[in-house]
Amino acid sequence: MKQKLTCLAFAFLLLAAFGCGTSEDPDNGIKDVEMQTGTLQGEVESIEGIPIQVRLLKAGQLVAQIETDGSYELGDLEVGDYTIEISAKGFETVQANATVVAGETVSLDKVTLVALAEPVSHIRGVLTDSETGDALSDVLVQLMGKTGEEYEALTTKDGVFSFENLPVDQAFTLTVMHKGYEDSQIDVDPITANDTFELDVELTAIPEPVKLDPGQGLSIGSQAPAFELPDGSGKVHALADYLDNKNVVIVFYRGGW
Repeated sequence: MKQKLTCLAFAFLLLAAFGCGTSEDPDNGIKDVEMQTGTLQGEVESIEGIPIQVRLLKAGQLVAQIETDGSYELGDLEVGDYTIEISAKGFETVQANATVVAGETVSLDKVTLVALAEPVSHIRGVLTDSETGDALSDVLVQLMGKTGEEYEALTTKDGVFSFENLPVDQAFTLTVMHKGYEDSQIDVDPITANDTFELDVELTAIPEPVKLDPGQGLSIGSQAPAFELPDGSGKVHALADYLDNKNVVIVFYRGGW
């Protein structure tokens, strides 16, 4: 009996030892996953009556944008190297490099913007759903000058986008492409010095394709619903992609049997 108790006690000690060694591993694994993001924060000397734009780029791509009147914070960022651009109407743009560290908040040096000497122009707008009127956030808005310059902005949670310090007396083309919506392109006439061109942009949602029940058809003369169909090679085509340009003829054919 004593020998059995000794064996059981020894086995219990082994289990306890291994259990203590492994019980923390799952937690550590979870923490490793959770800690793969970090935060950047900083401060810009406020400018009375002028909002300040903070843009965050990674490998040259715009990934976040916020509007502030002083302090700013960008959270839930993937670890890695970034470039921060800080701008305001009539002031020089400041760039700074920053590295996001997992699980940490990195504080950046305070920035003071310097007024521009040359005249500039600006564009500011709001992006909404044409049917609901809801603001569309985190949408990329692209602007191209007639001489080839390209600019990008992301809409805020209120659908606001802005481009500061643009060349004066130059025409632009503004383009918005957003999944689930028709593309929108707007020509902007030349803007005079120190003026801001304001516009409202509405995107029209693309109707969901209609699914007909087996055997259900359309009567002659009725309007075709939005639909998608594969061609002979399996590539899917949407009716909406063709209606703006030309009349559409749909030909159904049998396979090779």
